[in-house]
Amino acid sequence: MKFVLPLILFFLVAVPLRAETGERDIEAYRAAMRALAEECRAEGMELEARVTESRIWEDPPFGFFIPRPPRRPQTSLPDDARPNQRAWFEKMRAVEKDYAGRFLARARELAEAGSGRDGWRHARTAFFIDPENAEAREIFGYRLHDGEWLRAWEINRRNKGYINDPLYGWVTPKEKKRLDSESSPNSGKISLETEHFVLKTTVPRQTAAALANRLEAFYLVWEHLFYPMTVTEKAAAALVLRKGDRSVKRHKVVLFRNREEYLREILRLDTGGGISSGGYFPDKKTVYLYLPDPENEDETPLDVMAVHETAHQLFAETGFIQGAAERRRADPGREAQFWLTEGIACYLETFEETSRGWNIGGLRSYRFVRAKERVDEPGGLLPIEELAGMGKTAFQHAPHPAALYTESAGLVSFFLHGEGGKYRASLLETLQSLYRGGESPELLEEKTGVSYRRLDEEFRAFLRATPFIE
Repeated sequence: MKFVLPLILFFLVAVPLRAETGERDIEAYRAAMRALAEECRAEGMELEARVTESRIWEDPPFGFFIPRPPRRPQTSLPDDARPNQRAWFEKMRAVEKDYAGRFLARARELAEAGSGRDGWRHARTAFFIDPENAEAREIFGYRLHDGEWLRAWEINRRNKGYINDPLYGWVTPKEKKRLDSESSPNSGKISLETEHFVLKTTVPRQTAAALANRLEAFYLVWEHLFYPMTVTEKAAAALVLRKGDRSVKRHKVVLFRNREEYLREILRLDTGGGISSGGYFPDKKTVYLYLPDPENEDETPLDVMAVHETAHQLFAETGFIQGAAERRRADPGREAQFWLTEGIACYLETFEETSRGWNIGGLRSYRFVRAKERVDEPGGLLPIEELAGMGKTAFQHAPHPAALYTESAGLVSFFLHGEGGKYRASLLETLQSLYRGGESPELLEEKTGVSYRRLDEEFRAFLRATPFIE
């Protein structure tokens, strides 16, 4: 079998790679994997072809894909594998090792030159291409422990005698035995810990564990997309060069059994919170949620609201800013550009798990669909200049705030994915500035270098051109 390596331009998740640092390599990698899959089919090896295709890391249209790294090493075939299967596997692994090695080498060069964030992005590409690469795994906090790839926090829990049970979360074998024997769901006060969250609740243990696992998965995706916002160049470089440790901060979440319990707490914190379905409170550094009534179709699903509010929390709490700047970070958009804080959280609501990893974005979001529907309605969308000038109070007390949320979600999709992501870096720079106290109405114009009038035209053209998805 032969490899065919065409050279096609490519853009990376979150921030585009510069032309000299691997755009062609990533498409050459994909082309080599697809060529290998076709060669397998030509030899009647359909299963091997499908496995090869399943290992190709690629974003969906108008979205991002974060592959789930295997928990156990997958570096060899069973002893009874046929010779042609071994030949296929060796060629597939050679492609993955080759291209991951290229990105890792460039990651080290960038980190050593002081461009730690760019180095980290290149290391991430290597990790997505070849999650079996030990160096890439270590950069992202994994160590091989008892035959599994685990992060330091997980190893510590294992060493203390805990197991990660799919139904109950991290428990001791004794606790698991007790929970298995209980005839009725546990409704007392419980506290669950994951690597990045502490969840306090009175709901049944299995319900709480399912939410905790979802939040931990969301953190992994959020980290891959937005980590460069949260660290200095020096800290990112240290991670790439494996000279620094990853700091772990836990984020607090409270889950109530019903809306009545939720409102008793929320109205004590915010007299205007009665219309909310969940909330992040910076002063408490806590997300408050409740189990929606399954009979009430108007209530936002817990999975959606948890991601939305946790997105606010992660942007506000994760980073190296301290003191007064940290307080500003916790309440961004008070004076202007508040749309972006809500738009990015609405965009992230699309977070969904697949058999191979997690998707973010796409065109199925009801908020995006509604923005598309309103593009040609009279007064359906505000001019971007007017939206950008709105602070938190003006946004939240507008005559039709739901319309502003849908427009904001549509705008984020446009800036991230319109015309191949040409404004993606500018949007992330705007988001970073916003969470560091920069709130001028002109901020988005300054970062994109394009007038609001022109951005309006391009945004509307983007909405009209994107298809409706059934």
